[in-house]
Amino acid sequence: MVFRLFFLSLSLFFLECASRVVSNLPATEESFLVSKQIQWIQSANEFTLRNESLGKDFIKLSLNEPFLQAFTKETISKYRMASFKFKETLKNSCTEQSIDEIKKENGRITIKGKLSGKDCSSDYQLLIQTKSETEIEFKITLSNPELNRIQFQYGSHPEEKIFGLGEQFTYDELKGKTPFVFAEEQGIGRGDQPITAGANLVADAGGNVYTTYAPIPHYITSDNRSVFFENSGYANFDFSDSKKTKVEFWDFQSEKSLTGTIWLGTSAKSLIEAYTKKTGRFPKLPDWAYGTLLGVQGGTEKVSTIIKQAKDAGNPVTGLWIQDWCGRRVTNFGDQLKWRWYADETLYPDFKKFVKSMNDQNVQVLGYVNPFLGATDPKKVDDDFTNPLLTEAKTKGYLVKNQNGEDYLIQNVGFPAYLIDLTNPTAVRWIKDLIKKNMIGVGLSGWMADFGEGLPYDAKLASGVDAKIYHNRYPVDWARINREAIKEAGMEGKVVFFTRAGYSYSNTYSTLFWAGDQMVSYGINDGLPSSIIGLTSSGISGYALNHSDIGGYTTISNPLRNYHRSKELLLRWAEVSAFTPVFRTHEGNRPLKNWQAYTYTKPDGTKSLGDEDTVALFAKIARIHFALKPYIQSLVEEASLTGIPVVRHNAIVEPEDKNLLKYKYQFFLGDDLLVAPIVESGEIVQNVYLPRGRWQHLWTGTTYDGYRKVQVPAPIGKPPAFIRIGGKSEALIRSSISSIRNKD
Repeated sequence: MVFRLFFLSLSLFFLECASRVVSNLPATEESFLVSKQIQWIQSANEFTLRNESLGKDFIKLSLNEPFLQAFTKETISKYRMASFKFKETLKNSCTEQSIDEIKKENGRITIKGKLSGKDCSSDYQLLIQTKSETEIEFKITLSNPELNRIQFQYGSHPEEKIFGLGEQFTYDELKGKTPFVFAEEQGIGRGDQPITAGANLVADAGGNVYTTYAPIPHYITSDNRSVFFENSGYANFDFSDSKKTKVEFWDFQSEKSLTGTIWLGTSAKSLIEAYTKKTGRFPKLPDWAYGTLLGVQGGTEKVSTIIKQAKDAGNPVTGLWIQDWCGRRVTNFGDQLKWRWYADETLYPDFKKFVKSMNDQNVQVLGYVNPFLGATDPKKVDDDFTNPLLTEAKTKGYLVKNQNGEDYLIQNVGFPAYLIDLTNPTAVRWIKDLIKKNMIGVGLSGWMADFGEGLPYDAKLASGVDAKIYHNRYPVDWARINREAIKEAGMEGKVVFFTRAGYSYSNTYSTLFWAGDQMVSYGINDGLPSSIIGLTSSGISGYALNHSDIGGYTTISNPLRNYHRSKELLLRWAEVSAFTPVFRTHEGNRPLKNWQAYTYTKPDGTKSLGDEDTVALFAKIARIHFALKPYIQSLVEEASLTGIPVVRHNAIVEPEDKNLLKYKYQFFLGDDLLVAPIVESGEIVQNVYLPRGRWQHLWTGTTYDGYRKVQVPAPIGKPPAFIRIGGKSEALIRSSISSIRNKD
């Protein structure tokens, strides 16, 4: 979780004082056909690379100011619990640009010149290579290795809307915004008050509107243009000027260049398909993954009782997610886990036998793992925690090091831990063997592959790679290792792991994403509404299979205000999740403070928050999700072939409807089911905007024409949803939902 210092200073970030561009080329206007359809147009004021047949620009470079600038900056990073603060000091700035040569060849354009400034100079080269009539690649190199920041500026226009940059939570459209791309804790509150102020005061953990676990330097625009940067260093994107876009990458010299791809398309879908063809697509989910995955912990007796209770209520439970399979560790943050990756025989005696007993009831069992190894808490005098896996990893040199070459002790919420060095091939084999033996080997059908965003900025790694550029790659490798363990065990297509941290190419390896740790609230930045933005934005950048913890996770007890999950919030969140690929609950970090989807009384008389009405209503909502299984399966298969997400942003399905884009908490499941969930407490009716065509309300059967707002009843258990009449999936949706619409 992060509190970002926005005073990183725009004067340093986008320094433009005394900046200018000098062209040493003849002052003539000309054009050059780079390929059959792509034309290079050169004038005194700008360079343009254009696809003539589509009538669209790949890129436009203004000559009225430098389109390249470079800097040397010294960065100091403050790190706490995967939350980062950065303080920068400017050393040198090359803010003047000359253009000395343009070489035009069939299929490529090369621009050469110099960047200069006080005590600063460098030659540069910009190479643009056509890959097809709708795809180009670019590569920018500088001769001065001391310059560790590069800024690239290119044209936009006021009407161009920007979507993507991975999993965002506050803004689904980024024009006018200044997001950054850096994987980290999303923060507690992210701007919702008073919790953000409190989290910052106590632990600098409040985050802000741009902090996210899973950013990607990729976006699409309403002009049907897609831009992707290959680099993995920290990046700032500035869309605040309506006529241009600025991008600044840190530490690009460690990767030798700034490189990327630009696509043009005829639709948002075609762009997503092109992007995921390059970066990867999710596999199909196994059949069992489409039922309710009940997240419960507390030992054999408790979870068995709750599974029976849910099934007796008609809940289609097909999975039991028990994150405390490895043991429970109570901290000041609540119920947490023993980060040692083998079964806890105290909570779950004969764990393998227990898993088999669940499988015999057609319930798959899922666990939990992360790339940390928990350590004894030195602040807790009576801490009797031991971890033989940590002892082994320390002895064999499997851990990330600090600047002194010592194992890097990292303070997490509740207790300290050490991070496995995923650049060490021997350490990778070791953790894969643990997954194969201790998890797959005891019968687990999946797990939460947590964290991945916590590599310190100043860490030392076995491979010698700079942690500054490996930080964003770490979660990708963490997913890759989990996937390889499954393949090596011969369980591909049968085992599902879900990740929260990610970056470019995560979609090559992850089998499923989830949106991380939202507050148990209706907060727009970190509550139920934000989980919807997470789903719709992430699908644009390749996270085609995503879901969230039903009810949220982060639970806070505070004298100023408690954040405890209510019955209403739990059920409204379930309604949203009914229209996502996976329907999974979480008890939260303080289970006894949160309303749960079950009732349970411990042997000592302690009761969970929950009632029989909740059990019944939750089962009813779960049956909606399960009834939609044939439709969702068809969308998952489509995603595996094309990369087009299951949950779809309005701009993917109805890009021409500017009114619809204003309703950012509405979304589509596929193209033919429009969902308008309740995201505010106390609401029992919903105002819905319907796009083109004709739509039928899922529950009343009332038919409405599009391009209008309607108001529909929204009692709990009947979330506002509409079938597109005449849609290609209309019949499939109707046949899927008919059984529960008539019954419930």
